[in-house]
Amino acid sequence: MHVILALGLGLVVAGCASVGNESLRHLTREGLESQLENGKTTKEDVRVALGDPNTTDFTDGGNEIWKYRHVRTQAKVENFIPVVDLLASGQDVTTKEVALFFDQDGLLRNYSMIEVEDEVRTGLITANM
Repeated sequence: MHVILALGLGLVVAGCASVGNESLRHLTREGLESQLENGKTTKEDVRVALGDPNTTDFTDGGNEIWKYRHVRTQAKVENFIPVVDLLASGQDVTTKEVALFFDQDGLLRNYSMIEVEDEVRTGLITANM
């Protein structure tokens, strides 16, 4: 019984991967709102809370946009079943993105957060659909 439990746990752990800013992994919209205040939060405050941004852009008006991204994938159970994985396999994908807009004084003016849960299907059955 312990061997089966250990193998099952190993498959679940082996089926996970993430990329991007790990501070977003467990971040909720409410958690983000509690850390940020438009007109008062500085770039340094954000850097302490979330780390360095994945990308930085500038608007025509000289304002700065910081973007954070985290993607987590989890392999579907059928990926680990012989023959079934050839026919229908895939991954659950969760993507979180945060965009923060700073004025020329380095103060937060606006921000947004999106979280998208999706599924990627692979295998012979889904490839032909």
